[in-house]
Amino acid sequence: MKPETLLFKTELGQREMARQSVLKSRPLRNVLLLVDGKRDVQSLQAMMRAISAPDDALEQLLALGLIAAPEEPEVAVPTTAPTSEAPETPPDASGFLHDDDELPSELHLDTRSALEHEADAQAFSVLYQRINALVSDQLGMIKAYGMQLKIEQCQNAEQLLALLPVIKAALAARHGEKRAVELLRELGQ
Repeated sequence: MKPETLLFKTELGQREMARQSVLKSRPLRNVLLLVDGKRDVQSLQAMMRAISAPDDALEQLLALGLIAAPEEPEVAVPTTAPTSEAPETPPDASGFLHDDDELPSELHLDTRSALEHEADAQAFSVLYQRINALVSDQLGMIKAYGMQLKIEQCQNAEQLLALLPVIKAALAARHGEKRAVELLRELGQ
């Protein structure tokens, strides 16, 4: 891994922070918490040394699929089980449908729900990264850590949005009400 590579938590990594089901090692959990999409490998390794985490902690988290680099897209897990019914339109000899063949209506529904799920997951991921970066950049280390723990427990965009009043109060305490409002408005840009 290049020292300047930025790492972020995958959806699996975000769920792990809330559920604590995979990682039993506290140092690895702490490293996972440090990964926020804004810190590069070099910064993370310096922080890892400060908290006495294993030297290969990032590699372990990568291998578990809890973190990733932007140039390494996450593999999408199918959200619907394949149907055992054959398509209404017979495939050609190669086994594929022709471009002008229509898909059965139930497949249209499955495709739409998968796309909606993917869009929701992507919106959550973007919002999660923006809020996490805001907290990391604008609050002191201790306050940011506590707030990041709350962010990690969120499972969807609605839960993240419900945290905004708490985040606003923390920002206002540090920067004043006017600046807190400005910082929160920047989240939507």
